[in-house]
Amino acid sequence: MKKNYSRRDAITVGALALVGTTLAGRAKAETSTQTPAAAPKSEPGAIKTRTASCNCGQLRVTTKGPDPDRVVMCNCFLCQKQTGSPFSLQARFPNEQVTIEGKSTAWKFPIEGAKPTTYRTCAGSDGITNSAADVVMSHFCPVCGSTVYYYRKSDAARTGVKVGAFADPTFPPPMGSGFEEYKHPWAMNVAALPMPLGHHN
Repeated sequence: MKKNYSRRDAITVGALALVGTTLAGRAKAETSTQTPAAAPKSEPGAIKTRTASCNCGQLRVTTKGPDPDRVVMCNCFLCQKQTGSPFSLQARFPNEQVTIEGKSTAWKFPIEGAKPTTYRTCAGSDGITNSAADVVMSHFCPVCGSTVYYYRKSDAARTGVKVGAFADPTFPPPMGSGFEEYKHPWAMNVAALPMPLGHHN
């Protein structure tokens, strides 16, 4: 039986995170005459508890353990369409470090019986190496539509979590970037864009 899933609202977390990072750096430079307090540094392998959630808070993923060893930015069209942003950021955690609460709706890609996409996607490779075709099961909130976590058939031991769902500027930056042939050229230098409406905190 074929199921139809509704489209969700666009999420532009990735671009907003870049703007926030740039503005934070600019503010730090403007206050360099003051002696800032040293930022706390976490030890490698330190245990952290982080919670990702959808916009309405109904669907939550809590991770407990060291920072993930895989945080990747993907520029493929599949991720762009899923997030409504020029790219997506995701981190993978060992399943035993992940607790999921709330209801989700699953969406599988590639879609069975559908025509193949005319572009390469991260469901066909991991964005870093040319791995074989994969199956990705994304889970989104049936109330607000936010995609929060996913599973890859090729990596059954880990749960992928969308970094934007953590809404945490201290989350580690990506260590890899895939499908850059599809990237938006302006996205990596938001601070340099002439913004007629301005850059805002």
